[in-house]
Amino acid sequence: MKELLFGWIQDIAFYTLLMVVVLHVLPEKNQRKYLQFFMGIVLMILVISPFLTALGLEQQLDETYARQTYDRELQEFLRKQEAIEEEYQRHLEEKLYEARDEAESLKEEQREEEEQREEKQQEEQQEQEQQIQESWIKEQERQSQEKGKAPREGEIGEIPEIHIEIGKPEGD
Repeated sequence: MKELLFGWIQDIAFYTLLMVVVLHVLPEKNQRKYLQFFMGIVLMILVISPFLTALGLEQQLDETYARQTYDRELQEFLRKQEAIEEEYQRHLEEKLYEARDEAESLKEEQREEEEQREEKQQEEQQEQEQQIQESWIKEQERQSQEKGKAPREGEIGEIPEIHIEIGKPEGD
């Protein structure tokens, strides 16, 4: 019991000494009243701590403090978790928009390539039609020369219209 009483008095004396040193070192006078208030509360807890231990209230105070600390830390953790989830959701949305834009640009490129292929096929078809018409004209000229007369311009007659379609037949 003497050791407990001696430790208690020693704690109060050490804390009082620390309080005086801190108050003298404090540079601003307007903060002194707040520090004195806080240190007074701590001194009161030091003075009544043996009574709290004897009544069993010290353990209850520790549990209450631990519970409040746990609740505060839990709330902070949940807040951070929510912020991380929101950031992750934003990141996913950005990636989704980027992927959508990339897909749209790929579709546009494919469309342009298809249009170029179609234009090329049309040009090839027109060239073939022109070659057929030219060969038909030459054949007509050759046949009329074989008959002995040279054709004059405009005498050859009408050139039949020929259409060639390249690709798969419609029936397939």
